[in-house]
Amino acid sequence: MKKIFTSSIFALSMLLTFTIPLSAAPSIQLVINSEVINSEAPPVSVTGRTMVSLASLKPLKLNLVWNADKKTVTVNAPGVKEKLVLTIGKKEASYGEKTLSLDVSAQLNNNRVVVPLRFISEAFKAEVEWKADKNAVIIRSADQVEKYKKLYQSTDLVAARKIAVNLPSNDENTLHNTEEGVYYQFVFPEGEALRYYYIVGNLLTYYEIKDDVKHLVWEGVEKAPVKYTKEKGKLPPIDKTEYYFLQERVDHSVTYGKVGGGKPITQALPKITTGLADIIVPISGEVRKDQIK
Repeated sequence: MKKIFTSSIFALSMLLTFTIPLSAAPSIQLVINSEVINSEAPPVSVTGRTMVSLASLKPLKLNLVWNADKKTVTVNAPGVKEKLVLTIGKKEASYGEKTLSLDVSAQLNNNRVVVPLRFISEAFKAEVEWKADKNAVIIRSADQVEKYKKLYQSTDLVAARKIAVNLPSNDENTLHNTEEGVYYQFVFPEGEALRYYYIVGNLLTYYEIKDDVKHLVWEGVEKAPVKYTKEKGKLPPIDKTEYYFLQERVDHSVTYGKVGGGKPITQALPKITTGLADIIVPISGEVRKDQIK
């Protein structure tokens, strides 16, 4: 083996005195569409409900409007006619022509509007999942739900692998490729999509996807097969069978096949326009085995 959120919420002034002390819960991790949200206003807990600042919901592509006089927050999603209106301190909200009940009202915390996370997410058809063992909330916006179903449940390995390599990662490489002749390569364990190597020249990076988050588990600069001049993280055990997909930098030809196997297959693919993931193609006879229901 040789990588339209628009907010019109104005700064809340001291005139907004309807502030309720809430219990901070900084250990709650918020993940939206695979992005770990690091907000200046961490999630807070109110009677067992997770409350988040409106600014934390940026990846949901919601339009948010704060009315200081009425103490209301109006929320709408692109392409959705209905608007959700929450009033500070009230357990009722309007959604289009409907009146909806909330377990916890929208509130002010340290001059920031915080809202019940599950309510506002589900109102716009987002998928919300609470991971008690990780103390984490995972949200997938309405336009991303099908993508994650394919990632975890599809028998289509090519589709799942393309989604996996295109997921964002909060982790950055600390090591760098040192070779002049550069090529790009993905290596997957047989039948799997949720962990893989991404290789640029002699820099290898190993990723695992868990709870929608792509983690950089290990990286190394290769000197010889399975020998490294530099390493960081924990090198995973070598899998019995792996398949690679490699693109040359100069002529962009694609080679794929079994790692350490017979003669590789080389083919010219159509011009890649949607990203390097397009070099991932079907392997004859390979069946997916890492689906998560």
